[in-house]
Amino acid sequence: MSHLVAEFASETGLKDALQRLRAARVGELRTYTPMALSGEAENSPLPLIIFVAGMIGFAASFAMEVYANAVSYPLDIGGRPEFSWPAFMPIAFEIGVLFAVLGGVLGYFVVNRMPRFYERIDECDLMRRATRDRWILSIRSGDQSKLARAREVLDLLHPTAIEELLQ
Repeated sequence: MSHLVAEFASETGLKDALQRLRAARVGELRTYTPMALSGEAENSPLPLIIFVAGMIGFAASFAMEVYANAVSYPLDIGGRPEFSWPAFMPIAFEIGVLFAVLGGVLGYFVVNRMPRFYERIDECDLMRRATRDRWILSIRSGDQSKLARAREVLDLLHPTAIEELLQ
């Protein structure tokens, strides 16, 4: 896989390049910016992962308590019914929160493909100012013709710098 890295001085320049390169379908596009791009979709699966993990933890804890107190070892304490669900809620909630936190931490690592100690694009000189004051766009593709087409589109947009990382 080869990379083509372009540096832009402003967010508008980067957004224009993203729009044109997406239309040209030149390969995988990644941005490295000092702040989130306005108007770009933020489709992270992390909130759904956290919610599902929390619900699984809550349901599993509640089912475990119901089984333990009503099925496996029922006790008659002061006329209390065997299935006394209000008594099960605090522990089920706490276990649900525990599962949500664990799901969030593990999901964060999976979604961000971490730990990743090295990525080839880190060798690029343009990446040194990527998260401080520059707007960086990386195009990754195994097809050299797509990278050549991306270079043509970028030349029309006049980025402040372009760098190529070959295999």
